[in-house]
Amino acid sequence: MEQINFINHTIFYDSHTIEEKEELKKIINNKVYEDILWQIKEDTILVLWWDWTMLKAIKKYYDENKQFLWINFWRKWFLLNPKEYIKKWFSYVTRTYPLLEIETNLNWNTKKEIAVNEIDIRAGEWKMISLSICLSEKQNINIEGDWLIISTPAWSTWYNSSLGWPVIPHTINAFVLTPKASWRPKRQGPIIINDSEIIKIKNTWRKNQVEIYCDWELFIKTDKDQNLNIKTKKSKKNIKLIISEQYLNIWDNKVLQEQWFQI
Repeated sequence: MEQINFINHTIFYDSHTIEEKEELKKIINNKVYEDILWQIKEDTILVLWWDWTMLKAIKKYYDENKQFLWINFWRKWFLLNPKEYIKKWFSYVTRTYPLLEIETNLNWNTKKEIAVNEIDIRAGEWKMISLSICLSEKQNINIEGDWLIISTPAWSTWYNSSLGWPVIPHTINAFVLTPKASWRPKRQGPIIINDSEIIKIKNTWRKNQVEIYCDWELFIKTDKDQNLNIKTKKSKKNIKLIISEQYLNIWDNKVLQEQWFQI
């Protein structure tokens, strides 16, 4: 990853893609980004390239209260700006989105991390995991299966939707819990929970190996027969994404398009 400082802004990009993408090279070498950033007064992280670059930038800067403007040069990460909608004379709006925070306790060691997209709790060694999930002070459920995904609404379009579960409006105050290959209860569907709740999870009698990923990166891995306590909640920090106003209606409607509505 490389970065360039410009006034009170930062340009963040993948250095290894410069030689591969002529468009990206042109923006970096000719400083085309200066025309875009001059009109944005608030401290901004301009991210060039694709979704992985954006995730890296957010993980690095999310606690600095800066906003993010992403120009996509890849295929699709459909919530953010295609390059053709970023022009000097365009106007821009800012949307705020929640982050997921996870805290684990394993052998009296506590670790914390944030996730932009989702937290994946997976069974290791090709075996099932048994999870006791406390969704609120009054509701507990038990799930046995291969996997549990906790996703933010804006990124319910990712793995959550590929498993056949609904894409929810990206402005709703909720998180989605999606089991994969649930053995008990069989065919357990997704659970939508208010993002003000704290979700507490622990492995129960089937204490096989557990792997936890935050935005596709391994966060923690247990051994067999270890006790694991997990707590996830809405982070006190959030992310502010700048969206081209010319793209806004298309962007908002894509949630319905992903649910097979015709726009």
